[in-house]
Amino acid sequence: MSCLSGIRLSLLACGAAVLSALTCPIEARAGFSPEQLEGFELSHIRGTVTIVLPDQKVLEIIDPEGHREIITVGVDLTPLAITPGQGVDVSLLDGLVVDLQRSQDSKLSFNREDIIIPKDMGPLKQGMRVALASGTARVMKLSRKDRSISLLGPLGGIHNLDVLVDTTDDLFPQLKAGDLINFRLIQPVAVDVKPITVADGVRGTTDPQPMLARSINTGASLKAELLEAFEITQLVGSITRLMPSDQVLEIKTPYGHTMLISSGVDLSAAGFTVGDEVSVDLLDGLVVDLRPSPVKRLRFERDDMILSEDFGPVREGAKVVMATGTAEVVKLSESDNEISLRGPFGGVHNLDVRQSIFGDPMTTLSVGDYVEFRMIKPIAIAIRKSS
Repeated sequence: MSCLSGIRLSLLACGAAVLSALTCPIEARAGFSPEQLEGFELSHIRGTVTIVLPDQKVLEIIDPEGHREIITVGVDLTPLAITPGQGVDVSLLDGLVVDLQRSQDSKLSFNREDIIIPKDMGPLKQGMRVALASGTARVMKLSRKDRSISLLGPLGGIHNLDVLVDTTDDLFPQLKAGDLINFRLIQPVAVDVKPITVADGVRGTTDPQPMLARSINTGASLKAELLEAFEITQLVGSITRLMPSDQVLEIKTPYGHTMLISSGVDLSAAGFTVGDEVSVDLLDGLVVDLRPSPVKRLRFERDDMILSEDFGPVREGAKVVMATGTAEVVKLSESDNEISLRGPFGGVHNLDVRQSIFGDPMTTLSVGDYVEFRMIKPIAIAIRKSS
């Protein structure tokens, strides 16, 4: 799931957003077909409304972690009578990239055009307002398994966009985090907005997340079948905390998220220091157990393990972090079977959920629910200083 963030609301609702006439077919103007629109994926997010513009069909919300999200809404907001300060649950069609090309220009750019859908096209229905965007951006994160990408432009980030397959010249398999690209995309669009009474959850702590557990299990191993559930992701960021001898580091991404990562590579040998800009290949976090919690609370416990044997690309002797606790569900992606959780130390984003969990909890969960979880934290398998 993704939303456009870090952009002034006036840019979205006023001069830079031009409402297109219906005389030109949407296929010719936008460069996509109704069949391609089947690639849209549905996600859910909860937040508190800060600004609502019914005529322009735009909402600005703050999610439970304090991040601002600006959302184009495809349905009529007027009957909902939403006001600032009110909580909402939003169902979103994730952003969809319809064209990618390498950029020869190092200057980042962003252009937006709003159109009204003239007829039903896949999940987009006649009369919906949709924002198209084009420009130049830097790749901040990508996942090859689910063909998703996060971009950073001159006005902020567009996160977790799905990328259509280009049957003539597919650039996506050759991309790396840090590359500059020219893009055309359909921005995320809300297809349902439900006012709720309260969007605020249990408060977390301002203390930093502990980088080490109290003890280490030195004879640990992971089941080989778990490898099939992991996704390998590339991302770029800066090192904010570092403990080379303990194989752990914290990365801050350009769009503000921090991620605590155990390292399967020797941090001391590479000579990394706090403040370094790095590109990281990592096994995404994997939820191996998930169930509804009978109580609303935030809890986090950490268990450090040293692998006694190789686990795919992670070598014997590497540190792996298991986490258990209670957290609030802040985002859900139905198609990708991904979840984002908010614990006492903040959010853990876009976690893959193991398909074989008893009871298939992803089919019954909603944003705002509290869950008991057990997960393997992200593991770095390669780290390079960014040029």
